[in-house]
Amino acid sequence: MKILFVMPSLDNGYWKKLGKKVGPKSEPLSLLYIATFLNQSGHHAEVVDCEAEGISLDELEQKIQFGRYDAVGVAMLTAMYSQSVAVCKMVKKLDPKIKVVVGGSHANLRPRETAEKEESIDVVTVGEAEQTFLELLEVSQGKKELKDVLGIAYRENAVVVQTAERAKVNDLDFFPIPDRSLIKMHLYRPSVSYYRRLPAYTMITTRGCPYRCTFCATAKTGYRVHSIPRVIEEMRVLIEDFGAKEILIRDDTFTLQRERTIKLCEAIIAAGFHKKITWDCITRANLVDKELLQKMKEAGCWGMHFGVEGGTQKLIDSVKKDTTLEIIKNAFTLCREIGIETRGYFMVGMPGSTPEDDFATIEYAKDIDPDWAQFTIATPYPGTELFNEAEQWGTFHTDISDWDKYLTWSGYGDTELVWTAHGRSSEDVKAMQRKAMREFYFRPKVILRKVTNVDNLPILRKYMTGALVLARS
Repeated sequence: MKILFVMPSLDNGYWKKLGKKVGPKSEPLSLLYIATFLNQSGHHAEVVDCEAEGISLDELEQKIQFGRYDAVGVAMLTAMYSQSVAVCKMVKKLDPKIKVVVGGSHANLRPRETAEKEESIDVVTVGEAEQTFLELLEVSQGKKELKDVLGIAYRENAVVVQTAERAKVNDLDFFPIPDRSLIKMHLYRPSVSYYRRLPAYTMITTRGCPYRCTFCATAKTGYRVHSIPRVIEEMRVLIEDFGAKEILIRDDTFTLQRERTIKLCEAIIAAGFHKKITWDCITRANLVDKELLQKMKEAGCWGMHFGVEGGTQKLIDSVKKDTTLEIIKNAFTLCREIGIETRGYFMVGMPGSTPEDDFATIEYAKDIDPDWAQFTIATPYPGTELFNEAEQWGTFHTDISDWDKYLTWSGYGDTELVWTAHGRSSEDVKAMQRKAMREFYFRPKVILRKVTNVDNLPILRKYMTGALVLARS
């Protein structure tokens, strides 16, 4: 059967406000995993990334009209809900016989509501969709009953049916390496602060995170890994087939298994990849130590991303971060000593916060002094513990299901925040986000650091673009 997977445009105002040159374009790995799995199972799956390719809804309609697809799979994130629904409605209007399937973080977390509300959607997938989608195609071929497919929600006689949860695949090597030839790889690039050299591409080596942070939709989702040979082979593909000079490892908690991390670094060195690429990763401050960081540096790691969240112990305890300010600061200090750049993720407007708490977060960010800092607005995304307890911690200012307003960068937009902590206003928190970014980056030593560390003109231009955006705010 012939299937088209669609990554809708994410442009609901935020990128227009900041400017396209600042925002990232990341490969749609989740869609590539599913499409590759289906292609290796005898089907014909394609992937179109409307954001990266600049494809309008009208142009997408023409592609689907002439493509004669049997099914269309649409990615649905919370912040792109309306764009995803628009694609689904367009497909059904074009040809009601095409099966429309949605998946992704938002669909996973609110499957019954999504299936009930949107008549243009035939099936909502829950959890990992590779095997689920394959079985849905078998349903279309008359080989299987819809009610027997695990991990889906659908309407039957105006009633929403949700089947039993599909068990996760423990051995991630069961899934093939994503076939990146399905997309236009030359179109992808990370945000300005995420890379030193291009081409820079993304990959994952694990799925899930066992920690319990209340703001995160992947909290308490376990932890499964690709084998080290499988990771090395995917790196080889990126280097040899696509000319990668950098790889962004986007695991939620890359160093959770310390010994695996060390063995992977040794395998990277043994393959000689540390001489061909550099890479960065995301992890927790309590999961690094000097010996581990030294081995990672030797294997080509140039950047570490740490979730800090707040600048007081009260704040990080309020979101169940399960760490301390001292542990966090030590991680940044170790990275600086070893020569690994750092990126700190902070939030303003956290549960239980006051303006004074946010001021403390800004000062703490200056104190631990990461090479890059990101200050987002605390937002209770569906599927998180924070969403379930949102009214205990704060107030919704808009319709709770106005998903397009669930944006962590609303400080640079014109809309009211969907939610604020008790005692906080939209304008207060939005202004705090802009203040945090300006105060952190417009320090003489930070400006000097950026200028002196730039070794090529394209990176300097991107820094200047980002600085202008902050200045205009």
